[in-house]
Amino acid sequence: MPISVIVVVRNGERFLAEALASIGAQTRKPAEVIVVEGNSTDQSAAIAHSFSWVRLIHQTGNGLAAARNQGVQAAVGDLVAFLDADDLWVAEKLAWQADYLAAQPQSAAVTGQLIRFAQPDCPIPDQYQNNWLNQPAPAYTPGGLLVRRELFDSCGSFDPAFTIGCDSDWLARVQDVGGPLAILPQVVLRKRIHEGNLSNNLTIARRELLALTRRSLVRRHLLHDAAQDAS
Repeated sequence: MPISVIVVVRNGERFLAEALASIGAQTRKPAEVIVVEGNSTDQSAAIAHSFSWVRLIHQTGNGLAAARNQGVQAAVGDLVAFLDADDLWVAEKLAWQADYLAAQPQSAAVTGQLIRFAQPDCPIPDQYQNNWLNQPAPAYTPGGLLVRRELFDSCGSFDPAFTIGCDSDWLARVQDVGGPLAILPQVVLRKRIHEGNLSNNLTIARRELLALTRRSLVRRHLLHDAAQDAS
């Protein structure tokens, strides 16, 4: 099955070329690589354009969720993968996961393990101080996933109401509505920790985590939706 890879970038010239190179190094080549460029003021668009196999599109909406959704809408593959512009894939990532989905037709999505690593000379945020770095952990993040395209029909698109938590909200919906997420034992993603990570804004991240957790509990009928009653 053909694979579409979606990379979202805004002012990501510092790491974009390395991320795209890790896609180019895949042992299972994707059918297309789409870079959704979010009106950057740096050289992100030029860097993406320098890779002959990249399809560059310019974002028409605002925010991470809108960019991911635009990429999905433009994609033609039966399978969809995502990579953040500052992260890296291991070379066998797509091959391992495509083989798994081919062998498990009942599974709609598969991830693997990730390893978080600190960018040299970058102060390590407090939340990563307690053995979070350089240790394998389940990759509950779009960069670790390979999903069947029809999953977006059953689970919906990324919610623009979330500034940071749109990824976690969508993954929660996948597991609430689309079924269990398969997790491979192999490390498939190297996630870069640096001063520009969106997740460093803990105030927004915590507020949105509470909101998406509440939504998940309501979907699973573990919490009553008082707001729905009021309407």
